[in-house]
Amino acid sequence: MVVVHRLFTQEYRASVALVRGVAAGDTARSAVVADHLGALGIMLTEHHLAEDELVWPRLKDDPAIEPALTVRMEEQHERIADALDRVRQVLPAWRTGADPALRNRLADALDGLLPALDAHLGDEEKHILPLVPGRFTAEEWAVLSERGRAAVPKAHRLYMLGALGEAAGPDRYAEFLGRLPGPVRLLYRAAGRRLRRRTRARLDGTAKGSPRTAAPA
Repeated sequence: MVVVHRLFTQEYRASVALVRGVAAGDTARSAVVADHLGALGIMLTEHHLAEDELVWPRLKDDPAIEPALTVRMEEQHERIADALDRVRQVLPAWRTGADPALRNRLADALDGLLPALDAHLGDEEKHILPLVPGRFTAEEWAVLSERGRAAVPKAHRLYMLGALGEAAGPDRYAEFLGRLPGPVRLLYRAAGRRLRRRTRARLDGTAKGSPRTAAPA
C-alpha cells in the first residue's frame, strides 16, 4: 500500500504544474491532462471506498484499537472526497474549453487537495499499516490490491503501472515487482516504463509532433 500512496502523492503533486502549464484554448492538451486527472480521481475514490468497506469496520470492532483512530481516518476520507468534488466540478468544462479562469480554479482545487492527502496517507502509514499483521490475512489484504487494479481505467493501465514502478523507488522496487502477477510483470518490463515516458511527454506537451504550446495566459 505504501507504493500506491506514493503514486497518488507523486501524480497529484505533478498535476498542479501540469494544469497551470496548459495554455488558454489548448483543448488538445487540456483533454489529455483532464483524462489523466479523471483516472487518478477514480483510482483514489475506489482506494478509499475499499478501505471504508473492508478495513475500518474490522478495526472498529477490535477492542484493542482506540475508536478515535478510525473516526479520524473516516473524517480524512470525507475531506479528501470534498476536495475531489471541487476538482470534478471544474474538470469537464476545462477539458473541452481550456478556459484560463477554469484552469486556475482547477489548479487551486488540486493544490487544496494536497495537504489533506498528505496528512491522511502519512497517518495511515504510521498508525494503520502496523495494525494489519495478525488482523488481516494475506488473502484479505490482497482484495484491496485487486480492487485497486480493477478500478484503473483501461486506457491508463500501462501508464499507471509505469508510474507505480517509478513511485516505488529503489527501496520498494523489488517489492513492487514481486507483487505483480507474472504476465503483468512481463508487460511492465517490456512496455510499462516506455509508455509512461511517452504519456508523460504528452501530459507535459513535449511529445514529438505535439503542437507547440504558447505560454499560459
